[in-house]
Amino acid sequence: MTPAPPTRRWWARTLDAVFVLFFTGMLIGIALALTAVNIISIDGATKVALISYPLMALIFGALYGCTVSPGQALCGVVTLKHSGRRVGFWRGMSRYVAVAFFPITILLAIWTIFDAPTMDLDPIDVYYRSSPQVR
Repeated sequence: MTPAPPTRRWWARTLDAVFVLFFTGMLIGIALALTAVNIISIDGATKVALISYPLMALIFGALYGCTVSPGQALCGVVTLKHSGRRVGFWRGMSRYVAVAFFPITILLAIWTIFDAPTMDLDPIDVYYRSSPQVR
């Protein structure tokens, strides 16, 4: 097989990311619409919103590992190991989950740095809510 140029590989990855975000948004939109007409509760919609992104990353990672992801199909490329075998179900899923949560990890690290308390805070004291009764 002829190696694909880097631009094709990046477009395949980018299209897969767009599909992940699109289907995540669709699931969240459907959940919010069902909440608006009182079919599911807001708690159910929140659960859908929290699980949809990792779920889509897992699904598209599995498709990537089995060489049938939409991005690969649209760009006409296939990702294989050096030995010529497919990447594999589990490796594809773990790669996509790692890539999906890398930006979130970076944002949380930056947020922690900017939101971290300074080292020169006043010491903390503990007091009674009301003065203890004298005996």
